[in-house]
Amino acid sequence: MTGLARRFTIWSLAVTTACLPLYVVRWHYGPLPTTLLETLILITVAGYVATLWTEKRLPERTPYDIPIALWLVAGVLGIIAAPDHIKALGIYRAYFLEAVAIFYIAVDLLRTRDDLRKLLSVAAVGASIMAVGQIVSFVYVAAHHQLQLGDAPAFLNMTPNADAMYLEPPLAFAIGFVVFPWGRRARQIASVVLGLVFVAMILTLSRAGYLAMATLAVVLVLSLQSRRLRVWVIAGLAVVAVLVLEVPFINQRIVTIGSSAGLRNSIYGQALKVLEQRPIFGAGIDGFPIRVAPFRPGTQSIELYPHDIWLTTWSEVGLLGLVVLAVIVFTLLWKGARALPLSNETYRPILWGCVGALVLFLVHGLFDSPYWKNDLSVEFWLVAALVVVAIRGAAGSAPGPRRSSSP
Repeated sequence: MTGLARRFTIWSLAVTTACLPLYVVRWHYGPLPTTLLETLILITVAGYVATLWTEKRLPERTPYDIPIALWLVAGVLGIIAAPDHIKALGIYRAYFLEAVAIFYIAVDLLRTRDDLRKLLSVAAVGASIMAVGQIVSFVYVAAHHQLQLGDAPAFLNMTPNADAMYLEPPLAFAIGFVVFPWGRRARQIASVVLGLVFVAMILTLSRAGYLAMATLAVVLVLSLQSRRLRVWVIAGLAVVAVLVLEVPFINQRIVTIGSSAGLRNSIYGQALKVLEQRPIFGAGIDGFPIRVAPFRPGTQSIELYPHDIWLTTWSEVGLLGLVVLAVIVFTLLWKGARALPLSNETYRPILWGCVGALVLFLVHGLFDSPYWKNDLSVEFWLVAALVVVAIRGAAGSAPGPRRSSSP
């Protein structure tokens, strides 16, 4: 019974990871709204509770317990400051409580290479399906001559930028497993995933995504130890960049960056005016569209967020949330980067994927809000959990699962 509960929860966690974009499937339990993603998370949580009960123990503690507690407190303050407390509570449930619960479950249960292989293999299938969906959506629209550069097609009725932000962590992990593979088969699978995700990323037409990928390419080159391999990788990346830039619709999309920069500057200025009036608590969760209305030009469309991860976080959960998120992100990045050269072959590709995902998060976060969505918040905490798991495993200090002494 003990092993069954643990195995069920690990598989449930893997399926949940693969199905992050399915928050778009929504229904109600009576008056309560829910999503398919939330249902999968609750099943995983139930399995974890059963695991703890059968193993007669408490959840595993982590190095991030205090920052996480402060993050949850900042979220509560964001609810209090919000114009609509009920809506803010629903967002808090999804972006904070459920996402953090997945973090603790992953840190506690992912103990062995086999556990990690289950999670990453199923997640790779989910990311590949999402990538294929994005590619097919783009090709269909382009084939019917309906392509609009400022409104590219997106799979599952998401937005192109949302697709790009979701696909960025899978891109980083695929690169990690190509460069530092678990074996020949793992490299072949990772290569296929990398190809699909890279093409899908290109077809989102997300300029912030392009910049994030360019930055990740620099990180990749710097992380290679072999000078000869570094030269080959630089040459390959240069060829890919030239080929991509020669595609007419991509070239046209990039040269229109001036208008986007002007819009971003306007939104940032409006956000700063709101935060100047409400510097401690911000606009509250989901409060930005309402609080910014007096400062928004009449011709400008309503924006849900300020299109910057730090301005958005400050607006949603105030100064406390802003500081706590910065501490969590940069601590994860610092510890992951420091542990990378010391890790063994089991954990090196995972750590590289985590570091790469955080780099993409920070770069894309300069122009959008890669935490503030149902799937992206859970994805962020999954990456955080894998940093903890990989560092623990690389240090050789991961204890085995604690089991009950009773028969």
